[in-house]
Amino acid sequence: MKTQHLNLRTAQGDIFSASLDSPAGGRPAACAIMVHCFPRRSEAEHLLSLGLTQNRYEVLRISMADYEEGISPQVLQEAYRFLASSRQAPALVIGHSVAGTALLAEAAAWTTVKAIVTIGAPVSSQALHAMLDEDIDDQDYATLTYHTGHEIAIDLDMLDLLSEPLIRSRLQQLNKALLLMHSPQDREISVDSAATLYTAARHPKSFVTLDGADHFLSVPGDALYAGNLIASWVQRYIALPPDTLRTHMEVVARTESGGFTTEVRAGQHSLLADEPIKVGGLNLGPSPYDLLNASLGACTTMTLRMYADRKGWPLQEAIVHLKHDKVYGEDCQVCDQPGSMLDRIDREVELIGPLDEQQRKRLMEIADKCPVHKTLSNRITIVTAEKKNNV
Repeated sequence: MKTQHLNLRTAQGDIFSASLDSPAGGRPAACAIMVHCFPRRSEAEHLLSLGLTQNRYEVLRISMADYEEGISPQVLQEAYRFLASSRQAPALVIGHSVAGTALLAEAAAWTTVKAIVTIGAPVSSQALHAMLDEDIDDQDYATLTYHTGHEIAIDLDMLDLLSEPLIRSRLQQLNKALLLMHSPQDREISVDSAATLYTAARHPKSFVTLDGADHFLSVPGDALYAGNLIASWVQRYIALPPDTLRTHMEVVARTESGGFTTEVRAGQHSLLADEPIKVGGLNLGPSPYDLLNASLGACTTMTLRMYADRKGWPLQEAIVHLKHDKVYGEDCQVCDQPGSMLDRIDREVELIGPLDEQQRKRLMEIADKCPVHKTLSNRITIVTAEKKNNV
């Protein structure tokens, strides 16, 4: 995803920062607002957003941890106005922790919003127990200290949105789809809050347990799972128009700073590529060589399927196993420089079905004739050029 850092101004003149994440290689189909309480430099907000941008959402992110005196409800209102005036009015809002409850109260009146998602949200300020410090001498904000030691400031006007009678009233009148996500192992805010919110809400409403996750979704897979799940769930309530890849070529791949996780867009299809944890990746998708193997394997099975169907042969399944490796040049007759390493792909083909020996032999010959096999076997010319902004 492509990220743009913004400085926005509320109607009262207060400046706040936000990040706008856009899909790789495609026109955004809808907009979302995400407000969260993750610690600074947390991967969770990026991976949550990635799950949405992979599904063609543009996401405006606001972190409550970035403000020493908290953010006011006017910040949420300005985020809505900004998207409505300069991008698309948000159809989806997502709030984490206390931001989830506050956003639920505020976004209930936003007419374009079709769906609201909360992650680890308290039912009210009373559910925060001893974590919340309201200094009677401070008229501006309260401090929420999580058990991990992470602190966020909560503007007192924002804290007013966490009133349980107000939240119950909003839930009773809510004319939007609601998804509550919470972990039973959440040590910061009890899952009982989700149960109370769910009971008070009207349909359509859903609850998804983030089993095994902590409050801050600190395990990368948990955050990406939540983002992908939100994108799947909301399809029922937000219809996205069809879109095609925005490129003059065939595939777009984008890798941001700070890791190897890469968005790949091919036509209308999106996926992630990554590297294993042992080499510095997050293991959130197949590696580039895995994708190369997958391409050859998919093309092989498709070719076998097409040939067997045309012949009317009883091939029930074609299963291809592949492994990429490097071998020494001495093992290869075509090596130009002895001692150098050459690429080798081992491919094993399973032919399932009552085929006779002649049919099996012919299908193994056909396996070597698939288009990707021919491409990889030929000398390939790769022409690399820097893409200019106006190209």
